[in-house]
Amino acid sequence: MSDSPESVVRQFLAATHTSDVEELAGFFSVDAVYIDGPRGTYGGIDAIRAALEAQVQVTPSLTVDVKTLVVDGTTVFAERVDSFEVQGKWFALEVVGVFELDGDGKIKRFRDYYDLQSLMDEVAAAFA
Repeated sequence: MSDSPESVVRQFLAATHTSDVEELAGFFSVDAVYIDGPRGTYGGIDAIRAALEAQVQVTPSLTVDVKTLVVDGTTVFAERVDSFEVQGKWFALEVVGVFELDGDGKIKRFRDYYDLQSLMDEVAAAFA
C-alpha cells in the first residue's frame, strides 16, 4: 500500500465534490461492499458504480467537512458533515463513515451511517 489508509480516505472524501463517478469508483476494490446506511447494500464495483451514479444525479454539488477522523490499522472512521444542493436548496447531513482498506490501498468495505428521517424532514420543510 503506497498511501496510508487515512490518506486514501481523505482523498476519496475530497474527490466527492467532483462528481466524477469513475474517479470515485477507482477507490474501491472490485469485490468491495458499500452499505449506504438506511438506503441499501451494494456488492461489487459495478453495483457501487451504479449507486454512485444515482447519487451524483441527485446531488451533483457535494462538499464534505471532516470533523473527526480516527485510524485503527486499515480501518478508518470519519465523522463528517456532507453538504449538498438539491434544486437550488442546500442541506447538511451529519454522517459517520467506516472504511476498511485492503493491502492494495483500495476500499474493500464502506459503511455510511446517518439519520435518513431527519434529512427527509429538512428536504420536505425546504420545499413546503
